[in-house]
Amino acid sequence: MHQQYLTFKIIFLTVFLPFLIFGKNIDLSKNLSHSKISILTCDPGNEIYSLFGHSALRIENSKNNFDIVVNWGLFEFSENQFQFGYDFAKGRLNYFMGLQSMSNFIMEYARSKRGVREQVLNLNDEEKLKLLYLIEENYKPENRSYRYEFFYDNCSSRIRDLLIKVMGKELEFNTSNKANKFTFREIIHEYLKYKPWLELGIDLVLGERIDVLVNNKQLMFLPDNIESALDNGFIKKSTGKNKIVLSKKIIINSTKSERPYSSIVIISWILFSITLILIYFKQNKLIDIWSITTLSILGVLGFILIFMWFGTNHQATKMNFNLLWASPFHFVLVFYLVKKNWGSFSFWFLAFSIVVIFITILFWFTLTQEFNPFVKPIILQLALIYYYYFKKCKIQINLNKTSG
Repeated sequence: MHQQYLTFKIIFLTVFLPFLIFGKNIDLSKNLSHSKISILTCDPGNEIYSLFGHSALRIENSKNNFDIVVNWGLFEFSENQFQFGYDFAKGRLNYFMGLQSMSNFIMEYARSKRGVREQVLNLNDEEKLKLLYLIEENYKPENRSYRYEFFYDNCSSRIRDLLIKVMGKELEFNTSNKANKFTFREIIHEYLKYKPWLELGIDLVLGERIDVLVNNKQLMFLPDNIESALDNGFIKKSTGKNKIVLSKKIIINSTKSERPYSSIVIISWILFSITLILIYFKQNKLIDIWSITTLSILGVLGFILIFMWFGTNHQATKMNFNLLWASPFHFVLVFYLVKKNWGSFSFWFLAFSIVVIFITILFWFTLTQEFNPFVKPIILQLALIYYYYFKKCKIQINLNKTSG
C-alpha cells in the first residue's frame, strides 16, 4: 500500500514544498479558482509492500505554478535492518504524511511500470480551502506521523476521512456490490491469488478479527475501492446531486497481465500422504524423524503466532485460532519422542491433544476464523501423528504394567 523504500529519500529532497504551498507569499484564498485537487490511484506492484496499490492526493495550481502530491504512505527506512524489521513486526513503525513534487511521484511509478489514474474532484472554493487547511494542519510536525494499521488506518482511509471532514453529510460514496458480502480476508485474497505462499503466510498470522463482513466505508481501506466509490459518488446540494468526480484520466497506462492461478494445496496433501504411508507400512524410525520435524516446525510457528497476538500492537493478529493446531505444545510430544519414555502424563497429554485436534476438524467450517485451504491437510496429518503415538503410548504403558 505504501510507497517504495526510496520514497522516504524524496521527501527530504522536497521539503521546500510546504513553503510554496503554505508560505506567506501565497494567498490561497485568492487563487482557489486556479487550484485543482484530485485523487491519484496507483496499481499494485510486485513487491510485498505494493501488492495492494496506493492512493495519494494531488494539488495543482496553474497560477502559482506548483504541482504537488500529498502522500500518507511514507516511512523512514532505518539503516539498522534488524530494528526496522522488529519495529514493523511489532506494529511500532510510524508512517507519516509528506509532500512530493508530482514529477518525482510519477517517476517512481513510470519506472516500475505501474498504472496511475487521476480523479479530479468537483469541489467549490470553500471546500478547497477547508481541505487545504486540513492538509496544512496534518503537515505540522506534531501531526504528521501516525500508527499504520493496514485495515483501519492507511493511505486510502486517510483520504476517505479527509473528504468526509470536508464535505460532511453532503458526501455520498457509491455503494459497492461487495459491501456486507465479503470479509477483509476474502477481499485481500483477490490481490494474493497469484502469490499463494504469501497468502498462506498472511492467513496464518491474521486472526479472526478480519473474518467479519466489511461495510461500504471499511471497503475503502483499499485504493481500488475508494477509486470506484468516488467514480459513481455524489455531492448532495440544495440544487440536486453533483458527481464527486469532475473528470478522470489515465496518467500511466496499466500493464496488468493475466497470470495463471497457482495452488499449493497439493503440497500439503502430499505431506499428509507421506505420513499416512509411513504409518501404514510401520516405518517406525522414519515416522519418528518425520514427526519430530513436522511438530518442531509447527511448534516454532506457534511461538510466532503467540508473539504476533500478545507481543505486537497489530489489531488484526489478535484472536488467532490457528493456535489450535500450530501450537508450541507440540514440543512436549517432541520431548517424549526424543526421550522415548512414555508415561501417564504423556498419555493424558496425547489424549487431550487428540480431542483438541478433532474438535478443530469438526468445527473448522463453523469457526469464526477462516483457515487457509493449505492447513486442512496439515491438521489431518497432525491427527494421524497424535493418534499413532497415543496408541503406541497406551501399548507401552500396558506392557509396563504387565512387566510390573
